[in-house]
Amino acid sequence: MKQIFSRFAMLVGEEGIEKLNKSSVIVFGIGGVGSYVVESLVRSGIGKITMVDFDEISESNINRQIHALKSTVGKSKIEVMKERILDINPECEVVLKKKLVFENVSEIFEEDGKKYDFAVDAIDVIYSKITIIEYCMKNNIKIISSMGFGNKMHPEKIELSTIEKTSVCPMARTVRRILKKKGIKGLVVAYSQEINIKPDKSDLHASEEPTEFRENNEMPNKITPGSNAFVPGTAGLVISAYVIRKLLGME
Repeated sequence: MKQIFSRFAMLVGEEGIEKLNKSSVIVFGIGGVGSYVVESLVRSGIGKITMVDFDEISESNINRQIHALKSTVGKSKIEVMKERILDINPECEVVLKKKLVFENVSEIFEEDGKKYDFAVDAIDVIYSKITIIEYCMKNNIKIISSMGFGNKMHPEKIELSTIEKTSVCPMARTVRRILKKKGIKGLVVAYSQEINIKPDKSDLHASEEPTEFRENNEMPNKITPGSNAFVPGTAGLVISAYVIRKLLGME
């Protein structure tokens, strides 16, 4: 066993570390939530990580995304995160898929013949979320989905629940309604009980800066929320902790 996992082995045993090393997790969306999910997974000994994201790092990401630095602005999020992963654990197997998620979910899951032990949905585009969730639920792939963590200031109000039991969160309300129509039940989500703060949408913040989404990306329509360093990151850690516990059979 590697020394870097020795402290964690004190909690989960060498057998637990070995099990995590043999586990494969796919993470959709490597932003404010997803970058912290990946960070925690690799530091916990997950042996195979696949990252799906189309975007490059921009200056406005620096306040909340773990891979976003002045030195990484303009670089691919998944490429930068791969470098970070391999600096933590050079033996981790990392697969990158620089793609937007729309109708191509089955292709993403099936193109390289890999079987995933867990999927994490950390995407903020509703249509993409639903296609990922629907595919996983129909194909018996364990999944946890991140709800909305923008426009919030209280990380202590983050909870885990099934989608049917969520409240307050506007994104959870939308996802809950769509999944109910599709007859999909029991999705585990991370969400916040905090009522959204109304963000400043004055002229100063009314539109994205040119560096926010680069010319080579076709961006889906979405509303840009206010955000911070502590709520999305905490959500990412809560999600990764759940994944680790489930993979170890601890719940």
